[in-house]
Amino acid sequence: MGIDLTGLRALSFANRVYGFDFRNTVTLGRHEVHFWKQEFHAVQKKSKLAYDQSIAVGCYCESLLRKLGAENIVSIDASAFEGASLIHDFNLPIPSDMHEKFDTFLDFGSIEHIFDVAQVVDNIVNLVRPGGHVLIATNANGFPAHGLYQYSPEFFYSLFSKRNGFEDTAIFLIKSSRPVKWHLIRPPAALNRRNQIPFEEQKVMMVFSRKVRSVSDLSVQQSDYDATWSSFATGSWAAWDRRNIPRWKSMLHEFIGPFLFRSLSYHFKSAQAQRKYRADHIVVDPDSVDPADFARMLADAGVPKPPSRGEMNQAEGATQLH
Repeated sequence: MGIDLTGLRALSFANRVYGFDFRNTVTLGRHEVHFWKQEFHAVQKKSKLAYDQSIAVGCYCESLLRKLGAENIVSIDASAFEGASLIHDFNLPIPSDMHEKFDTFLDFGSIEHIFDVAQVVDNIVNLVRPGGHVLIATNANGFPAHGLYQYSPEFFYSLFSKRNGFEDTAIFLIKSSRPVKWHLIRPPAALNRRNQIPFEEQKVMMVFSRKVRSVSDLSVQQSDYDATWSSFATGSWAAWDRRNIPRWKSMLHEFIGPFLFRSLSYHFKSAQAQRKYRADHIVVDPDSVDPADFARMLADAGVPKPPSRGEMNQAEGATQLH
C-alpha cells in the first residue's frame, strides 16, 4: 500500500479540482510514500507545498496529508505491522461511533485485498460524513495475481451513485505504460451499454466521489441489468432468440474448428474494444485541467446517448449469454 507518482497526482487533483477537505482524514491501511523527490516537484511545481525529508520515499503518508491540511488522521488496518492507528478488520462493521466522522476517505491499494466486498463498501460509506469525499486507487486490468479482486468502472459508478447518496463521481483509467494522461470513463448508464475497455494493457483505476446524503441501505446493480429488469417489469422486454445467430457463424465454427474460431473471435473482440473505447473515455491531464472545464466534462460524460440498434442487440445478447 503506498502513494506513488499517480497517487500523488490524484491527491493534487483531489485538492485542486474537487476541493477535498483533508482536516479529518481516514485511510484504509497506512500508506507509505512511493514517489521520488523529482516526481514531487514535477507534480507540485505550481503549488505552495514544499518537499522535505518527512515525505521521502519509505516514510508514511501523515506528513504529506498534513501539508494538504489534515489535522486528524486515522489509519485502519487488520494488523499492527505498519503501525496503523486503529487495528480493525475491514471485513467486519466499523464501530458505530466512527460513523460520519471523516471529511475524506483515502485508499491507495487496499480494497482489492479484502474479501467481504459488501462490508468494505458499507464501511467506506459509513465513515464519510455528508459533504465529504472518497478517493480510491485500485487495479483495473492486467493484475490477476495481485489481490483477491480486480474492479470495474461499473462497480464504482453503481456504488457511488445518486441513489446511494453520492454525486460528482468520476472514474479514471490510467495506463501503466503511459500514465501521463488519464482517461475519464463514461458511465455505462450514459452509454446505454457496457464499457468496452481494451484488455491487453495493465491499467489502474482512480475513483473520486462526493457524499451528499446518507441512505439506510446501499443499492448496487449493474446498469444494463437494471434497464433490462425495468423493461421486463413494464412488458417492453423481448427474450433473446437463438435463431438470430447469423448462419455464417455456425458454418465458420464448423469449418475451422472451435479453437481457431475462439482465437479469431478474441482478436475480433480486441479490435472492437479498441474502437469502442474511443467513445467510452475523455482524455484528461489531471495536473493542468481547469476545475470548471472538468465539471463540464463530468456533466457531458454522464449525459445518456441513444443506443444504436447494434448496441441494443449486443446488450440484449449480453444479458442472456453473459
